[in-house]
Amino acid sequence: MPSAEGLDGGVLVYPSGAPVEARFDRLLAPATVTRGSFGLRSGALGVFGGVRYDMVRRAVVFTPNPAELRPGLEYVMVATPAIRGWDGAAQAAELRVRFRAGPRVPVASTAAPSLRREVAPLLASRCGASPCHGGAAPVMALDLSSPASIRNTTLGVRSRQWGDGPVTRADPAWGALDRIDLSVAEAQGRPEYSYLMYKLIGEGPMVGEVMPPGGAARLTEAELDLLARWIAAGAPDN
Repeated sequence: MPSAEGLDGGVLVYPSGAPVEARFDRLLAPATVTRGSFGLRSGALGVFGGVRYDMVRRAVVFTPNPAELRPGLEYVMVATPAIRGWDGAAQAAELRVRFRAGPRVPVASTAAPSLRREVAPLLASRCGASPCHGGAAPVMALDLSSPASIRNTTLGVRSRQWGDGPVTRADPAWGALDRIDLSVAEAQGRPEYSYLMYKLIGEGPMVGEVMPPGGAARLTEAELDLLARWIAAGAPDN
């Protein structure tokens, strides 16, 4: 749980209204991150809210519904062993963190990153040059050299790379991944099911070398987060 205000009588104090998160030491199988495997409770009562998996930060984030957390009350964050690592590995034990809700704070919203101003220049500069993913014959027909080519060769396009093995059983959706998964909802995407994200991270259900290869500097967490937020917003043509 980040950004805690401190301790009050030995109990962690956390601002009401802010998302509550737990960081893990590995990538997770997204299908195992649900409201049944991760949540908040106060006594016998559960807290209503949404759960999402932030693959870049290896975090599970619970966003409580407005006014759900009441300042002064104690809560317990619970992450059950049902949450599995990307390779199917289980937690050693259930994770429980007790905290007291502090004063309510506003939660800032962020706009989707711009494909033309932010995402495309990043991918083009790091991966979009010839003879990699640019030029007349980009590797695997994946062209990251311009905004149009990024959308044309990634959105809903099945990855040509995949390996067989037990990892596919950790999450049923990993039997085959699109380069960028746009989910089924309008203006929403799923970075956690986008093969391009795993190639750039260099871990998880991917084969071959990390991108960019050959010992080149990997994308930073901030750069990966930029791409993940653009995908999560539905990879808009903006």
